[in-house]
Amino acid sequence: MGLPTTTRANAPLLSLVVLGYRNFAATTGPCLNSLKPWLDDPDIEILVVDNGSPDNSAELTRQWCANHPSVTCLLSETNRGYAGGMNWGASHAKGDWLFLVNNDTLFPSQALDALKRVLREAPPEVAMIGPVTNAAGNGQRLWKPDTNHAEWLQIGARLHAHPTHCLMPAYRCDFFCIAIRRDAWEQLGGLDTAFGLGYYEDFDFSLRLRKAGWEQKITEDVFVLHLGSATFKASPQAKRLLKQNKKLIQQKHPEAQFEHTRIGNLAILETYNLHMRLNAWTPELQIRLLLRLDAVAADAPRRFFRKWIWRHKTRAIVKSLQQNKLHPSKEIRT
Repeated sequence: MGLPTTTRANAPLLSLVVLGYRNFAATTGPCLNSLKPWLDDPDIEILVVDNGSPDNSAELTRQWCANHPSVTCLLSETNRGYAGGMNWGASHAKGDWLFLVNNDTLFPSQALDALKRVLREAPPEVAMIGPVTNAAGNGQRLWKPDTNHAEWLQIGARLHAHPTHCLMPAYRCDFFCIAIRRDAWEQLGGLDTAFGLGYYEDFDFSLRLRKAGWEQKITEDVFVLHLGSATFKASPQAKRLLKQNKKLIQQKHPEAQFEHTRIGNLAILETYNLHMRLNAWTPELQIRLLLRLDAVAADAPRRFFRKWIWRHKTRAIVKSLQQNKLHPSKEIRT
């Protein structure tokens, strides 16, 4: 078990650390603008880090913060990498929970209000909670084909308005944005800067957190739109970093399982099935179910034999969920 959780006198519940690098107008700016409804929330502090941008993003970040003085502005002279930039930002934060935020995200209506509710309800052994999104490599990803960003924001607002008050299983969490108890963060010493500019430091932290006795979960009551890694994935060095850092993960954690997104989705469907068997099914869970069932088919392996195994493995649970789900007239509509 991890260290006991503590609440600091006069500390906000939540500290958002927004990490920016290049392309302010396309990434950090829209992200910060989506956070405006919470700039004066006493439970929340917002810090924005420019991670040594080679363009004019640092100056634009400074100007934005000058116009919104409740936001703490941190300008790094060098690119500290993802881990180093987040560690630096977190070192200036005061909240009982840290919320590490990539700048390629947007926050729908009520997103942080929903997050505050989730964090206050979280059991003390749960030290890390990931929201759901439209694009992630694990069970945090929801699925709805041919849906644009505006429609996803509407879906997110709907989820926030109709919470389940449930936490879902996670083998690891995706750090497009992630809530972490400060106690656990300090116990683990933050992110490992050995991963350099980025990739797999989130997987490493998830595994270290588990080994330290803490639990991590997914909340389907908080949705954050993920636009994609516009600041980094286009870099020519991305493939080299991926290969290099995957080797580092395998060296640090020989037991690590590199699960496909489909496995995380299946784990949540199995949890839904358990709720049904326990007669704990609700209209709020029904909304989430409809955003996950199609992913079973979409995520099926391409090779015939593996696809056959996957269909055989999922047939019973999908059939059970489809047969026992609530009648459409009982679903929550907006």
